Amino acid sequence: MIQKLLNKPLMIAPQSLETIAGIEWFATDEKEISVKYDGVAIIPIHGLLTKSASFFSSFFEMTSYEDIGDAVGVALEDPEVKSILLDIDSPGGEVSGLFDLVDFIYGSRETKPIYAIANDHAFSAAYAIASAASKIFVNRTSGVGSIGVIATHLDISEFDKKEGIKYTTIFAGDRKNDLSPHEPLSENATADLQKEVDRLYKMFVETVSKNRNISSAQIKATQAALYFGADALSLGLADEVANFNKCLSVITGGNQMTEDIDLYKAEILEISKLCKLAHAENKLAEFIEQNLSPDQVKEKLLAIASTQNEITSTVYHKEAAQENPVIASAKARSTSKKGE
Repeated sequence: MIQKLLNKPLMIAPQSLETIAGIEWFATDEKEISVKYDGVAIIPIHGLLTKSASFFSSFFEMTSYEDIGDAVGVALEDPEVKSILLDIDSPGGEVSGLFDLVDFIYGSRETKPIYAIANDHAFSAAYAIASAASKIFVNRTSGVGSIGVIATHLDISEFDKKEGIKYTTIFAGDRKNDLSPHEPLSENATADLQKEVDRLYKMFVETVSKNRNISSAQIKATQAALYFGADALSLGLADEVANFNKCLSVITGGNQMTEDIDLYKAEILEISKLCKLAHAENKLAEFIEQNLSPDQVKEKLLAIASTQNEITSTVYHKEAAQENPVIASAKARSTSKKGE
């Protein structure tokens, strides 16, 4: 596992990289990739992040970009899911596969609302994922940031010499042996690795800049530092301070409002059609203001029709362009009913 982290750029908090290097691996039970709660698909993004699941995933808490993408895809297709919450507690991880996942999540916001919570940490690659959400929550002690790239080369040539071990490498191509751990890193290899780190850092900064609508200069000014609680809000790296339960409450409340507006919109459209069929368009605003149901409107229109001796036709002047009256009425109807 440690070899997987060496000699290539990573998006991970450096203190976490050192911790992982000293871990004794042990078996843990596999966890479900997502759960549903009151119309919210909760997708856990915990531990070290990798491109794909591997044998080591069952020995240490890790999450793969492939599994996250699959879980988001399933949630998008599930009619019972109204919104998605990315439950993040991760120091970051591999670069490979990350930006494709981030772009997928960002584009999926047009289909369903996607939220993220740093619960408790969303650093580096984990923050890149969080930045793709429509809204980011942090609790009072959770952290975000570490917007940077790091690469580590392990040189054990002095250890080899001390142990009396000598490696002889046969290779073709002057740069083929550049990152060998059994030799010091050459100037050319160092320059190439730095060039790749800089390229990925530029991608990282531009991605967060687009996703969070923050200038690249502001992001670079963080110098890959970590920000906690309310400090993250002042920099635009998060949107609201809330614990996990409050976060769910905010999201489910939003789900209910969306459902209410959709319901009232359908009712108003039906009422509008009834008024048009009865040539009583002038009654539409009155019926909506009275919060009448379609069935009640039918009764009103029948009562009006029974008092008329002849069929009349009235032409009304068009009003000036304004907000779609159906949507405006649905919002007003939703608000008024909630206030009852």
